[in-house]
Amino acid sequence: MAKTKKTGGISLAKGPIALIGALLLAYGVTAFVMGGHSFALDFPSGTVNGKTWLGLEVNAWSSLLFVGAGVLLLISAPAHWAAKTMSLIVGLVLLAAAVIALYDKNDVLGIFAANGPTRLVWGIAGLVLIVLSLLPRVGRKTTTVDHERRETRRPGRDTSWDEERDTSASRTADRTV
Repeated sequence: MAKTKKTGGISLAKGPIALIGALLLAYGVTAFVMGGHSFALDFPSGTVNGKTWLGLEVNAWSSLLFVGAGVLLLISAPAHWAAKTMSLIVGLVLLAAAVIALYDKNDVLGIFAANGPTRLVWGIAGLVLIVLSLLPRVGRKTTTVDHERRETRRPGRDTSWDEERDTSASRTADRTV
């Protein structure tokens, strides 16, 4: 019985997902150190403000959102299926945060501080990650492996598989018909 075997191709998702993860991690760490340090929250409907770092309004919770998203993406980046799955999950979370912040105007549920550029960055990052989660592998090849084809030896010959045997058997079959 012949079975097909797929050889690995090149993942179009792993590299960009790792790059976005590294950027999110780097921004989150620097925002935590240089930006807002406050873990104050006013859940669920209060207003939380943070400091502005590189144009984005962040508090400690916003910084942890960036760090957590970056770490998850970096950890999952080496495996194609894990990178795509985590990219979809993180993308949906960032997109949800952007939509909630757009509705709430100042923050996300009184936890994550956000201004206009923060909402824009979360929204764009979320959309890009969702698109990256849909990218396939390229260059994948499928080969057929025949496990029932066994070695045969004819007396007096040293070949393990005789190609002439196949052609002579088919000629014999043609003559008998």
